[in-house]
Amino acid sequence: MCGIAGAAGMDSKASVQEMLEAIKHRGPDGTGMFTLGEVTLGSVLLKITGEKSQPIHNRGALTYNGEIYNFREIAQKCDMKTDSDSEALFNLIESEGIDAAPGYLDGDYAFAYLFDDTIYLARDPAGVKPLYYSKTDELFAFASEKKALSAIGMNEIYTIKPGHMVTYRGGVLNEKIVTGFVKGEGITDENIASEALFNAIEKAVKKRTYTPCAIAFSGGLDSSLIAALCPEAELYSVGMAGSHDIMQTKKAAHLLGMENKLHLHELTVDDVRTALPYVIRAIESTEPQKVSIAMPLFLASKNAHDDGLRVMLSGQGADELFAGYRRYESMPPPELESALKHDLENIAENNLERDDAVTMANSVELRVPYLDREVVELALRIAPELKIKNGVRKYILRLAAGRLLPEELALKEKKAAQYSSGIYSAIEKLARKNRFKSVRDYFETAGSL
Repeated sequence: MCGIAGAAGMDSKASVQEMLEAIKHRGPDGTGMFTLGEVTLGSVLLKITGEKSQPIHNRGALTYNGEIYNFREIAQKCDMKTDSDSEALFNLIESEGIDAAPGYLDGDYAFAYLFDDTIYLARDPAGVKPLYYSKTDELFAFASEKKALSAIGMNEIYTIKPGHMVTYRGGVLNEKIVTGFVKGEGITDENIASEALFNAIEKAVKKRTYTPCAIAFSGGLDSSLIAALCPEAELYSVGMAGSHDIMQTKKAAHLLGMENKLHLHELTVDDVRTALPYVIRAIESTEPQKVSIAMPLFLASKNAHDDGLRVMLSGQGADELFAGYRRYESMPPPELESALKHDLENIAENNLERDDAVTMANSVELRVPYLDREVVELALRIAPELKIKNGVRKYILRLAAGRLLPEELALKEKKAAQYSSGIYSAIEKLARKNRFKSVRDYFETAGSL
């Protein structure tokens, strides 16, 4: 896991050095660069898997951000031995070709590959790992965060869409879909669906578990199921004193028998005020809802980082796959299926890029088991009538979770994190105290501090 950047044009090396400096928080363990002609690739390293430094180069050159969970199978396919997912990916590309390679990958990734004066940029089908690019008459550049491109004066910044590949050669850009989720035969039997779903989530959590590992824990259904499947993990939760999240996480940890694993940070208004400029800088937005949603995860991952942890699991994606939001309740099945498909297609822009930014601001890698390929493709097969049944949202996920969770947790209703943590209320108080007309006005000032 790391941050990547690259550029093509005059002084590409200097541009990449400046971009890597802007995202050095993503990789405190090392920096690497490779230059060929007018093209430079670079990376900053957060060491999680393997010993291989980046960029990797032979016939082509690769810089990569993410985790490939089936890299050992890929290494075997490529007839090689390695403990590095980046080295396995590089050899896969060189043996199977750049267009075919993404179809073999089980994981979350964003990578750049240079071959024959062409830069290839690709992103995983859910968009768990971010990748942005920009182009002027003099320079083409890409990076893991927008702020890296802004640092070198790039103004029009574009996002590579999940499952897409962008190619750049001689001033010309092209884009195409190279991977995605496949929807198989529908499942309408709730017993078959719940058993398959439990097994898929169990596998997804297991492959993402790391020692030591943290979980962003709210005490709700999604994070409680992950915790129950990963009992060796440490649970991190934040909230204002007396808030719903403080009470619920204590109760959930007790029900799971994991009280000794719970790291509970009861926030003060001063904690929120202090964190605010860092959150705004991380997500590069002063939009009130984005900032207030981002803050609990920023603080939880900061606490995990301070305790020496580098990997954190979260329940992101469960609501979009299994109909967790209240707005889904009144939709007839065809409309619900369409809405869920739309929300899955936009989850990267709406949620994942924000979550990646705040956790990586603390040099913590976020892993999202519910967006595992097998889980997503199974969710796409499950009939919408099983996602909301008798007015119960996430019905099929609750049924699956009930195989392991106490009933009280399996049936727990979702509450929006920015409100259940009490953080949005604290922000409103800060804005009023500092005599701002709106929260947004306050954020715009706080972000410049």
